[in-house]
Order: sequence, then structure tokens, then C-alpha cells
Amino acid sequence: MFTDKKKYWPTITKFFIVILLFALCRTDVEAVREEKINKIEVFVSAYCYRLNRSRIPEILLLKRAPNRKLHPDLWECCGGSVQNNESFESAAQRQLLEETGITAAKWKVLECFEVHVDPHTLVPGLIFTCRADQNATVKLDPREHIDFRWVTLNDLENFQLISKQMRHSIVKLLMIQGKKS
Repeated sequence: MFTDKKKYWPTITKFFIVILLFALCRTDVEAVREEKINKIEVFVSAYCYRLNRSRIPEILLLKRAPNRKLHPDLWECCGGSVQNNESFESAAQRQLLEETGITAAKWKVLECFEVHVDPHTLVPGLIFTCRADQNATVKLDPREHIDFRWVTLNDLENFQLISKQMRHSIVKLLMIQGKKS
């Protein structure tokens, strides 16, 4: 069948290498799942908005503490890591409550996002939107944030956010809510 071994040897070698790699990768994936090893970090964000007295949507922005490793002194929305045995929405609700003291309603997924925590690490995430009461009181966790503002679309340009992607998502949310009100 294989009369010319030199001709077929590279093909056979590649075939066995592919099978070996597949088996090793598959075994690793199954071991991670079976042994309940958490190998991936996932973020959630809670883009909390409210309608002001003029029925104009405002988003809650938080200023990161100056001692934070990533993006010190920049503005962001609530968010953080998903814990084991926690749904994405529950994680977003927990983050909002821990960082601001707010319990909000009307939770919906807005879009996916990515955070580059260093040049070699990319963490995926989900952005949730939620609606706070007009009179919601914000209580900051000073270890994470030092200031907050409820910001309209017109005022957004005055804030240095942690990313262009965040600015785009906030604009999207405020425009959607502006059309509804």
C-alpha cells in the first residue's frame, strides 16, 4: 500500500501528531470539567441607569480609586468577576449592590465585552443594563471608587472612561432608553 515510504511518511506523521494533540487537548478539557478546576475568569458589568425628573436617561459612572492597579482615577460602570456557582446576572446584581448599595430592576443583557488585564491576558465579559429608582442612594466602597456621577448623554464627553468600548456601549444604552422615554 505504501510503496514509497518517503512520500507518505510526512503525511502519516502529521496525522498522528494531530490525533495526539486532539487527545491531549480533549483529556485536559475533560479533566478541568471533571475536577471542577476554574481555568477561566469572566467579568460582568452593570450599566445602571435612571430617568431624571425631566425623563432623560442618566447612567451611573464611578471613579476608580487612585490605588487601583488597572485604570486608576478613570471612570467606569460597576462590575467585576463572576464567582463559582453564580450566574452572570446574579454576579452583576451582586457587583452593583457591593459597589453602590443599589438594588435595581429590569436587568437585560446589552452586549459582550473584553478586558485586556495585561498584554497577554484577555478576559471576556457580559454587560447588563439595569434601571435604578430616580431617588436611589449611592453608597460607594472606598476601596474601589472615590466618586460617582449620574451622567446624561450630553455630559458623557466630560468623563475619561476606561475604554472606547465602554463609551460606545454607554452611548448605545442611553440612546435606546432616550427613545423609550
